[in-house]
Amino acid sequence: MNKVIDLKKGERVAVVSAILTFAIALLKGVVGYISGSIALMADALHSFSDVLGPIAVYIGLKFAQKDPNERFPYGYYRAETLASLAVSFLIFVTGIETLRESIERITNPTTISHPFAAVLALLISLAVVYYLYKYKEKVGREIHSQALMGEGQHSLVDFYTSIAALIAIISSYFGFTIIEPIVGAIISIAVILLGINLMKTDILMLMDFCDEEVVEEIRKTVLDVKGVEGVHNLKARKAGPFMFCEMHIEVDENLSFKEAHRISDDVVDKIRENIKNIDSITIHIDPIKMKKIRIAVPIESADKDRFKSKINKKFAFSPYFMFVDVSDGKITNSFIKENPAKNLEKKKGIETANFLIDNDVDVVIVKDIGMGSYNALRNKYARVVKTEENTVEEAINEFLECSKNNIDD
Repeated sequence: MNKVIDLKKGERVAVVSAILTFAIALLKGVVGYISGSIALMADALHSFSDVLGPIAVYIGLKFAQKDPNERFPYGYYRAETLASLAVSFLIFVTGIETLRESIERITNPTTISHPFAAVLALLISLAVVYYLYKYKEKVGREIHSQALMGEGQHSLVDFYTSIAALIAIISSYFGFTIIEPIVGAIISIAVILLGINLMKTDILMLMDFCDEEVVEEIRKTVLDVKGVEGVHNLKARKAGPFMFCEMHIEVDENLSFKEAHRISDDVVDKIRENIKNIDSITIHIDPIKMKKIRIAVPIESADKDRFKSKINKKFAFSPYFMFVDVSDGKITNSFIKENPAKNLEKKKGIETANFLIDNDVDVVIVKDIGMGSYNALRNKYARVVKTEENTVEEAINEFLECSKNNIDD
């Protein structure tokens, strides 16, 4: 629904732009004819050609609103990009034409007979064109429409072209007729370069160009989701104002099918929250054997020989927890932390589970655990493994030798 609203907003801008541009072109054409100003007549012709830009954008956005079907399963969003390419080409051709006229006027400078009427028409034109530039840019950024932003740049070019015409008319009035074609040539070159850059962007989008910065932002977003151990084959592409992406996420092979898909849903929600105008996200889940894990064990006391510490039978009442980092089946680090929830009267088990989750625990080895604590850990994808061993060393060795004693749904 939001997509349709955004596209209709862009459609509205295109209609307003076409009407105002046509009115300005008509004003400059009539005044240019009456005053005999070739510069104003040329600017009017330029403005008449500009009416085609909003029409192209309107058609593109209209097509983009059509629902996907069997022939176009990904929708018609690229119609907007094709419209943008048409606008970009129009900017390029206009620049070439203006440059040609400017070169001709260097050898054949002209004067005008009614400069004040021409100046007034251009001042009105400047106000309207600048308004259109800001309007298109604002809405184009809001709905992420490349075509509309391209049209905004086109309006900015028109603004500078009208300034050049204004300078030319004033200079001609004071006898400096050579200034007009020189200024016109400089602006024409800028118009040509703008058209080339815009066409390059549109062509890259049509060829499924993958923006590295956007891909990296998506990658960071995905890796921040709890339960995601890695991401690969990440691809993203734009189609009109919207983006499509696909990826493979890596999750712990010990997770249930339901838990793995819950992680996938979390990834989709997080991407949509951070990256705007995402239309479709395709995720493939790859179960992997985790190379690095952090194990937590509730202990009765912080003994000097950590691994000889006795396991506390009551999970929530444990005063301390020992954390053991394992990489490729080998212990790489260990430390002890005091349980901040040990003296709570209510929700002691839940807060103890949250304490472990905050410490990025992957596996919790226990003798016994309440259902509330168990669910809190599983909801954050931490495995819960029961043991009959008495010391941390025995429990860790048992876990490393055989991980089949974990408790799953």
